[in-house]
Amino acid sequence: MIAGVAANLFLGFSSLFWKELASVAPATLLGYRIVLSLATLVAVMALLGRFQGLGTRLTGRVVAIHAAAALLVAGNWGTFIWASIHGHVVESGLGYLIAPFVAIAVGALALGDPMTWLRKGALAVIIAAVLAMVLRSGELQHWVYLVIGATWGGYACLKKLTTLDAFSGLLCETVVLAALLAVSLAASATTMRLPAAIPWPAVPVLLALSGLVSVLPLWLFSLAAARLPLSVMGFFQFVLPTTQLFVALVFYRQAVSANTLLCFAAIWLALGMLLAEPLVRRTLGARPAA
Repeated sequence: MIAGVAANLFLGFSSLFWKELASVAPATLLGYRIVLSLATLVAVMALLGRFQGLGTRLTGRVVAIHAAAALLVAGNWGTFIWASIHGHVVESGLGYLIAPFVAIAVGALALGDPMTWLRKGALAVIIAAVLAMVLRSGELQHWVYLVIGATWGGYACLKKLTTLDAFSGLLCETVVLAALLAVSLAASATTMRLPAAIPWPAVPVLLALSGLVSVLPLWLFSLAAARLPLSVMGFFQFVLPTTQLFVALVFYRQAVSANTLLCFAAIWLALGMLLAEPLVRRTLGARPAA
């Protein structure tokens, strides 16, 4: 329980980490995050002996799944870093709040997952809430929560299709990202060069920690997932977006309209409906026949 809550709290407060690196361009930060995450993962997997037998599990299908997941991760990481630097943390929190609904919709359309009346009702609430925000919440950067929700929800669906564990899967994705970064550095204006006027040594030290900041929450989450039932793990989905809202209001002093707060609450309650579905199903199934 501690590991699961800590993973989501760590991710939620990590906006403050990226905010301290605002003197570096978001694209450059993304490049460093990829390279240092790869180095951290290689070191951790070597230490834990996770490389043994990895080659035999890398089928063409598995590699394709993680290559697609890598593209979603790049979009998610890049958007999260941009939002953290530019003070749009409410939007990133909203993105992670709607991600489970995106995963359900994609699962139903692409994977044939069943759609119960409770899931349909929850999806109707999220669609209405997003439309209300787009039409009435002029203070928001709407693309931020739409991109984060779509990429993280799609990423969750792809992870359901793989046979690799969390560390091995993320390693494959980070290798793909590193290859794409190398191509981008060679063929475009993308650069890993740091600005001359950055604060020393604070920024280099924080950059060196960016790999750990990326990998530590994953390790905590996998630790929790191995020991807790899915019904308990589902409730952790509340922690990250709620933490992001707290960070946005307390540390960023981000202006939030009443419409946005109401929509946030509606989505939060819709997520509660989804998590309560197994309990409702068991309760209805336990009723004696009339």
